[in-house]
Amino acid sequence: MINSIRESALRHRILTITFICVIELAFLLYCVSQLSISYYEASIFFEKNSAIGYIVRASCAIFGQNDFALRAPMVIFHILSVILLYKISKFYLKLEFDRVVAVVLFILLPGTLASAIVVNNAGLCIMLTLLALYLFHTDRKILFYPLFCAIFFIDGDFLMLYLAFFIYAMYRKNAPLAWMSALLFLLSLYVFGFDTSGRPSGHFVDTFGVFAAVFSPFVFVFFVYTLYRIWIKEKKELLWFICISSFCFCMVVSIRQRIELEEFLPFCIIATPLMVRMFFSSYRVRLPQFRKKYKIFTGLVVVFLGINWLCLVFNPIFYIFLNEPARHFAYKFHVAKELAGEIKAAGYQDINVENQRLGLRLKFYGVNVSSKSRNLLVSSDKNAEFKIEKFGKEIAKFEVKG
Repeated sequence: MINSIRESALRHRILTITFICVIELAFLLYCVSQLSISYYEASIFFEKNSAIGYIVRASCAIFGQNDFALRAPMVIFHILSVILLYKISKFYLKLEFDRVVAVVLFILLPGTLASAIVVNNAGLCIMLTLLALYLFHTDRKILFYPLFCAIFFIDGDFLMLYLAFFIYAMYRKNAPLAWMSALLFLLSLYVFGFDTSGRPSGHFVDTFGVFAAVFSPFVFVFFVYTLYRIWIKEKKELLWFICISSFCFCMVVSIRQRIELEEFLPFCIIATPLMVRMFFSSYRVRLPQFRKKYKIFTGLVVVFLGINWLCLVFNPIFYIFLNEPARHFAYKFHVAKELAGEIKAAGYQDINVENQRLGLRLKFYGVNVSSKSRNLLVSSDKNAEFKIEKFGKEIAKFEVKG
């Protein structure tokens, strides 16, 4: 059965990738329908003059101020990233089947799913990094160098990309690329800076844990093994330089201070072609009778990733099992949309919100939030005017004091 699926995928490669993207898009749209804007996203939308802020504001100006318009750019970036990852994987993987596996693994990573629906720089960083890789590998210098310079003006998150290209260029003795990468790296460091203020404090274990959550534990262990194995024995290619530069820099700096992991993680989760190549190269050199442990490992990874991914997609169902809904890992992405609908249905013309962060979120959904309003919205345990539910379970209660 597996062989027949493999042969069918090879014969219809375009249809296979299209089918994967369509299925992924359907699940992403479902995820978006279950989410409310978070405070961090609301601050990007209303207060930040960053590239992603301009993009989501433009999307909402065109399609209306709602969750689908807010997250549409992130979903589009993700679908483009899937296509680009498939395109660049041919420079790292010989077999078509392996390329499809690399794409599916990329999609199933928890960090990838988060970057596809959460409004932040991660999705844009992944897409532009993969685009730069594709243009570089296809030797389209007339497009690569303008893009390579242009992403400097987008955000300081590309500091690691410039560092990786510099190290790669030095390794390959590519002087023009080395000079340009070094210049852009220094400019990024000068313009955007890198915060080293505050008292030294160790966050190595915390950072390690976040990486394990973003990759899932089994995949993260294999990710580290892949980077190490390539370092000591395998051919070193551009994608490896990007991943290991970001990972090592992140882990070393985390010994001293807490860091913004979204500046590093996008450059690591694109390592799936390297991991797939490492796995299949070890698997295929062995006789069938000696492949049992690899099959067991694959089964564990697939089951764990699948369960993890489904738990993320259908996360609201976990409210049923929680006595304290606020402890739900995605609670900050819930409540606001439903509460805004209740407030507008109750006919309040304006409202003052005790929790200012919640007020900014409600503002996105058209609620007139004013500090001068006599209608004060507060959370409540008793006599709640507004009750927010998920799967029949109350997750928040509010009342208006006037």
